[in-house]
Amino acid sequence: MLREQKRIAIIGGGIMGVSIAHHLSKQISNDITIFERSDSLGGLASAFDYNGTQIDRYYHTVLSSDLSMHNLMKVAGVHEQLHFVETKQGFYDNGEIHPFNTPIDLMSYKPLNLIERFRLGLQVVYAQFQKDWEEIDKIPVRDWLIKISGERVYEKVWKPLLRAKFDTTYNNVPATYIWSRLIRMTSTRQGVTSKEMMCYLEDGYPTLIDALGDKLREAGVTINLSTAIDSIDVQNGQAQGISTSDGGYHPFDIVISTLPSPILANLLPDDADTAFSDKLNSQEYLGVMCPILILKEKLSPYYVLNITDERIPFTAVVETTNLIAPEHVGGNHLVYLPKYLAPNSEILQWSDEKIKSTWMKHFMSMFPDFDQSLIKDFIVQRARYVEPIRPLGTLDQIPSIATPISNLYMGNTAMFYPDLSNGEAVTKFATKLAQQIIAEMPTLPARQATERDETIDAYPETLDKTVVAQVLDLEDTVEIRPDKFRSLEYFPRNV
Repeated sequence: MLREQKRIAIIGGGIMGVSIAHHLSKQISNDITIFERSDSLGGLASAFDYNGTQIDRYYHTVLSSDLSMHNLMKVAGVHEQLHFVETKQGFYDNGEIHPFNTPIDLMSYKPLNLIERFRLGLQVVYAQFQKDWEEIDKIPVRDWLIKISGERVYEKVWKPLLRAKFDTTYNNVPATYIWSRLIRMTSTRQGVTSKEMMCYLEDGYPTLIDALGDKLREAGVTINLSTAIDSIDVQNGQAQGISTSDGGYHPFDIVISTLPSPILANLLPDDADTAFSDKLNSQEYLGVMCPILILKEKLSPYYVLNITDERIPFTAVVETTNLIAPEHVGGNHLVYLPKYLAPNSEILQWSDEKIKSTWMKHFMSMFPDFDQSLIKDFIVQRARYVEPIRPLGTLDQIPSIATPISNLYMGNTAMFYPDLSNGEAVTKFATKLAQQIIAEMPTLPARQATERDETIDAYPETLDKTVVAQVLDLEDTVEIRPDKFRSLEYFPRNV
């Protein structure tokens, strides 16, 4: 009896795509190919080279409680390169910096009076007893916070945090966002002192991504870098394959997209499911402007300094080398100055020069005694699709893993709500997606040959005995000789 295999395409080589490929390659024997448009894996978790040192394009947080991430690191063989560090955070308010780490810091936080400090602490405790997130999701975040914290605490603490994350769109955010954040962040605090424990990998996320990429290649997964997807071929309501921007056509039995929803919509043919395309296009995303200051010396003791002053364009000062040992980033000190941007923000169009002049003007107002000769570099990083916006009353707009198009699956950050967009949530969702595909695979409709298949010049010149043995389930095999083939990728499995 012939052993049927599925050809699986994964569009996107970020943490989601790589994690999906890992789970599929471990549990089933199939032909898996990852397509990534950039020249390296990682997506938003990728890095850039700075004088021979890999530096994360954006800052990322791994908590001590992120079990899925820790398990993936063990699988990749990089867990020994993980370091646990106590971190600190503070608030910049009215020209002053206030520590905000322990119960003592909370009870001595000057911008609030004693009763307001108590109400702020009570809000954190209250969140721990709220279990029904779907009920919380019906409540505007402002109403939920003011109920316990009060109006002034909301203005002095919560509103700046919401503005930092959602720019001008925070007014229509459900309470679920702050609830999820409070649950996640309190899970990483240890002991009666409430010390916050975070983790980092030497050389950042690329350490994990590259190690997983190597293991995937060892498992037979094909990884095509610098390969953009031009379209997804859909025939009679079923995904048939993909076309790449270099003019190539690749037939697949299953296509998995990890792209942001509107980008996936752009890859579908005009005559594809209209309601599905409309749902994808309706999903809005925040962008991010995230300059990196590379310094010769330490700026402050804080990993993150939240900013309450709305006149300052960036919304936090994130000094990642108060988490990451400077020797692991070439002896540099790294300060990220992020601003999440609404889809219509004009800042998305600003030049790097304008970003630098505007950001540095306000940075110096915060740190007037800072010696600018300590600046080694100012590097602007920007991304258009970063954080999905989930307004009140839009749960029905979250797409399903199995799309209305047969054999087309999807997974992106808009789909694991109410979890926050972070590596832990991504890896958990990747596991869920892979498990669903494996469960449904026996019932998926078989791919039908199309006219486009006739354009593929990918059949073997000489039939190799190993391939025949695999197809026919024979025990006797010989060493495979790839030199005998123009391509093994599209060898017909049904001969």
